[in-house]
Amino acid sequence: MGIIVRQSIFNSLITYAGIGLGFILTILLYPHILSPDEYGLTRVLISVSFICSQFAHLGFHNLILRYFPFFKKANPQKHGLLFWALTIPFFGFLLFSVLFFLFDDLLINYYMEKSPLFVDYYLWVIPFTFFILYFEVLNNYLRSLMDSTTGSFVNEVVQRVFAIIFLAIYFLEWVDFSTFILLFVISYSSQPLSILYQIWQKKEFKIIPNVDILRKPLVKGMVNYSLFSLLGGLTTVLIWNIDVIMLGAMEGLNSTAIYAIAFYIGSIITVPQRSIEKIAGPMLSDFIKNKKWADVQSIYSKTSLNQLIPGLLIFGLVWINLDMLFMLMPEIYSTGKWVVFIIGVGKLIEVVTGANGIILLNSKHYRVSFYTNIILVAVTIAANYLLIPIYGIEGAAVASVLALFIFNSVKTIYIWWKLNMQPFSGATVFIVIFGGILIYICSELIHFNTVWMNMIFKSMLFSVLFLIPLYKLNISPDLNSLFESTLAKIIK
Repeated sequence: MGIIVRQSIFNSLITYAGIGLGFILTILLYPHILSPDEYGLTRVLISVSFICSQFAHLGFHNLILRYFPFFKKANPQKHGLLFWALTIPFFGFLLFSVLFFLFDDLLINYYMEKSPLFVDYYLWVIPFTFFILYFEVLNNYLRSLMDSTTGSFVNEVVQRVFAIIFLAIYFLEWVDFSTFILLFVISYSSQPLSILYQIWQKKEFKIIPNVDILRKPLVKGMVNYSLFSLLGGLTTVLIWNIDVIMLGAMEGLNSTAIYAIAFYIGSIITVPQRSIEKIAGPMLSDFIKNKKWADVQSIYSKTSLNQLIPGLLIFGLVWINLDMLFMLMPEIYSTGKWVVFIIGVGKLIEVVTGANGIILLNSKHYRVSFYTNIILVAVTIAANYLLIPIYGIEGAAVASVLALFIFNSVKTIYIWWKLNMQPFSGATVFIVIFGGILIYICSELIHFNTVWMNMIFKSMLFSVLFLIPLYKLNISPDLNSLFESTLAKIIK
């Protein structure tokens, strides 16, 4: 776990820099520069393109993480996996493009009534999908080379800097909205290009295939894995993006914008999870391949605990300061307050279940992700279809949390049943109850004279009351060690 903690420091620094930029974008710029319809359009474009990219890569991006150790072991210098990583998804993209143009009338008809602005720009889904596709594929290849920070930097920092620049240009009226969308989409090309450059810098840019490695059993296993990874990944992305897509069609881009900002605020909780799992993924893949189940269980438990503590801390700080946060935006966005709470609870469910998805994807039980996801997609779509017309954006949030709960419960129970592993302990229960009580006390029972005093002193009080007991009780030795080593560096 030590290497996970060390590398997660860099990922966390990058990600929190990205959060700072994301805060500027999502809270201070987007709501004031773009109209709700315009901002909603950018969210729908991204969600649709993410779903399309999951189809286009043909399951190859997950295959890279799973099979890289096999290729590397077969021929460390000339395994040729990068060649297949570049070519196979390209054929998938061509297939997607054909299907997109064959069925684009369905997409147009779905959005025409409530979101006509999307119909004007829907063709940008094609290049958007291409850029997202190759970023995911190449970033997983780079992660297999034990570099989890470059992708984080490009995605969390560089992309947001581009967005800020283009928003500024649009605000100054140097370009019209159509040109802004052009720049917004094209900027995503920087992600795969940056990753490709980093691979070249590592002297791993070797695109000559090694056909000798492709024995029949290996190819058969790769094809089967890719198929289930494709379908499983597609259903997963559908689950996480269907709310935005259905809101855009059923309620309009205006509601989509409010929901997207509230969802963003609630999702800040998962930042530690993303940082930890980026490096935990390749390690779990190696441990599972070598049947080191004790190490897998150790990482499984520690990812749960080390994600829950900062996740609950962030949730508390967000909820305590939410009214202040909404004061920084146009009044219309404050209607998303309970969406933040609902999504925050859902994200806590996600982080506390640890690296269950990574374990399943890298084990012989990877097919279960597909089978459960098929049911889950049906539940998610049905829940959104039923709840959005009644409760609007809160209905979409409840549907998302229901999906998170079912999704993670099924994976956790299955791993417990098949691998005799589960991530929870008495410390988990203590942290949840203790943190929940503190959040209630600090948000509802303690009040200061001004908004700024509320923000500063309640945040400090909650952080101290939450963290010091956990540190003294040594609930997480990894986080204690991280805190002590960081403090030592500061003192020096």
